[in-house]
Amino acid sequence: MDRRRFLVGSAWAGLAAGLGALATGCGPVETPHSTLTPAPTATDAPPSFSTLAPSTPTPAPSRPPGPRSTRIADENALRGTRAWDLRSGLPLGPTGFLSHASAAPGERVAVHVAGSTRVDVSWYRLGWYDGDGGRLVRADRGVPATASSPPTRDARTGLAEAGWPAALEIEIPPDWPSGMYLAVFTAASGGIGCAPLVVRPSPGPPAPVLFVSASTTWQAYNNWGGADFYADSPADPAGIARGRRAVQVGFDRPLTLASGAGYLPRWELQFVRWQEREGRDVEYAADVDLELHPEVLAGRRLVVFAGHHEYWSRPMRTALEGAIASGVNVAFLSANEVYWQVRFEPSPLGPARRVTCYKVADLDPLASTRPELTTVRWREAPVNDPEATLVGQMYGHIVRRPADWIVQQHRHWLYEGTGLRTGDRIVNLVGQEYDTFFPQFAQPGTAILAQGPVDTVIRRPRVGAPSSGPGIHTSTMYTAVSGATVFAAGTFQWSWAIDKFGSRAYLGHATPYDERVVRMTRNLFDRLGDGPAPPVPGRPVRVPRGHA
Repeated sequence: MDRRRFLVGSAWAGLAAGLGALATGCGPVETPHSTLTPAPTATDAPPSFSTLAPSTPTPAPSRPPGPRSTRIADENALRGTRAWDLRSGLPLGPTGFLSHASAAPGERVAVHVAGSTRVDVSWYRLGWYDGDGGRLVRADRGVPATASSPPTRDARTGLAEAGWPAALEIEIPPDWPSGMYLAVFTAASGGIGCAPLVVRPSPGPPAPVLFVSASTTWQAYNNWGGADFYADSPADPAGIARGRRAVQVGFDRPLTLASGAGYLPRWELQFVRWQEREGRDVEYAADVDLELHPEVLAGRRLVVFAGHHEYWSRPMRTALEGAIASGVNVAFLSANEVYWQVRFEPSPLGPARRVTCYKVADLDPLASTRPELTTVRWREAPVNDPEATLVGQMYGHIVRRPADWIVQQHRHWLYEGTGLRTGDRIVNLVGQEYDTFFPQFAQPGTAILAQGPVDTVIRRPRVGAPSSGPGIHTSTMYTAVSGATVFAAGTFQWSWAIDKFGSRAYLGHATPYDERVVRMTRNLFDRLGDGPAPPVPGRPVRVPRGHA
């Protein structure tokens, strides 16, 4: 059973139900800027191609800030719009990508977009915004799209890239808060597409929580141009990866899923909406920033990964391990994380725009000279660095259908206020893939907080030798030598239980919204992240209660 067919096939089905139509497919940029307009008043529709509202003062808050006085609470009190949401059934039109996966205020980002007409580019920050889910922060009209052209291909690696010139370049303004953003491309004909961007924080005191988006893993599954890390590139030369896949993919191309939004709306957007609805004190980064900008980890109390974070470079892992060693807590509300090692290489647009993963040691030219950088599973030779030493547990496999979360150790603070008891079930919380406990690699004192059977496609009871049959899902927590806590949920679908956006279903089985999972997430943030400061050593530990 081909793994990508399960992952992408089910994602297409879920996104078709929840997101509507799907798309098919750094240095200075010298292309002249198009006419730019300041952000207009947000509306419930994308800005018209023919008319665009002039600049207006920032609209009054649609509701007062919530009980938490944070930058995120104040931001989400501003008036929102639903125009960013591309589930309207509009025809697919221009496709594009951005020159950066993430950018900080003051940095420049180029837009590369292909289409048959000029396009409007509308920039939205995603969050809660009283349920609207986004705020229009900027609109650029009449941007000259490039005529679509075939991808450029590297016959040696299978890499496919869009060689389109930049149509627009903007500088990230200082008043754009850190967050997840979406650039929406609207053509005069009505066609629409989009591209995601993470805005990193401005210099200054860091928020206690950092949310990390899985931009690298999105590209591993992105088959635009016929190149991904799975079986969707049969035209690649037979000598490369046995003719079945690319060994290098890149960011210089559109994302195929969700009209260009990739896996953002499937795995991460629900979590973004939850933490912003709660007014949590959080800032954002892309996973590649752990290599390019590891300073984003400094000063944090909690780093959060949600959904699917499968592909990691050695510098990414080293940066996170260093943060844990300094006392930073980590929550892996995910599964299949830190599974394949990759290496980043530059493209003409900038550093770390190409991702290399041979997946077979014999194919990787660095295997003999730099074995620790070989792009195989972290647990495999010659790397031999199992992800459990970081995460607490390791990848199991794909589920045939979502499984229930079965509670263990109900007196643990994770379950405080949920009413859950040992043996209780949370329906359909475990999937699309799951992690399991490997005691031989576990950190001393690792606690198992959930454990239950999973009907799996393939089970890996050992580091090698896959076999079919039932598997066991686990959720673990351990305390590092530094005192940092590392929690691993072992499921992609945690975010589906805490917000009602999208279909939230896998192979026809939905994950219900569940207040108990909401409370567990609050407990994690309160205890490890933006709750009260840790207790003074020697004093009784007080577990803070979640916010209403």
